[in-house]
Amino acid sequence: LFLSSNAKGAENIFLYKGTFSRSIKIEELNKFQITKKPSNKLKNLMKVTNQKEKNLHDILSYKIEVPLKTSSRLMNSQIGEVFLSRISKIIYPNKISNKELSTKAIRSGILLSSFNNNQKINLLDFFKAYPNKNVAIDLNALSKTLKKVESLKELIEFYSNSPFKKLKDGRSST
Repeated sequence: LFLSSNAKGAENIFLYKGTFSRSIKIEELNKFQITKKPSNKLKNLMKVTNQKEKNLHDILSYKIEVPLKTSSRLMNSQIGEVFLSRISKIIYPNKISNKELSTKAIRSGILLSSFNNNQKINLLDFFKAYPNKNVAIDLNALSKTLKKVESLKELIEFYSNSPFKKLKDGRSST
């Protein structure tokens, strides 16, 4: 899989929000990431989706470390399967509603992009390694997930700053 030279990544992203549907080429997003100058189509898309230019650039440029060995183990665990299953409701091969196929495509995109980019990936790296020419993103599902992630982040911060942490670490005076 890693050595296949004719395997292509995504070329188009289709955004869906209810009856709203738009598409954009990965190369337009890549050009925007490099030059910071959006094409007219991207400007219109940002306007329609209420996205700010700087925020979109930050999202496209944000790199995360994804160690191959650890991430492969995690994605093949039960927790990883649940995580991939939930992401597959947001990102999936366009016009193909097969959960198993979508889950495998996401796993492949993450691992291949990590392999190709010194174990660091950003969103565009992921799409370039995604094993389907057309990728769909459900903006409604993405919005719901981001709200859950934010509340989960707040919950984790609350507990990590709480007295329970002292108990867990054995620093409590009781």
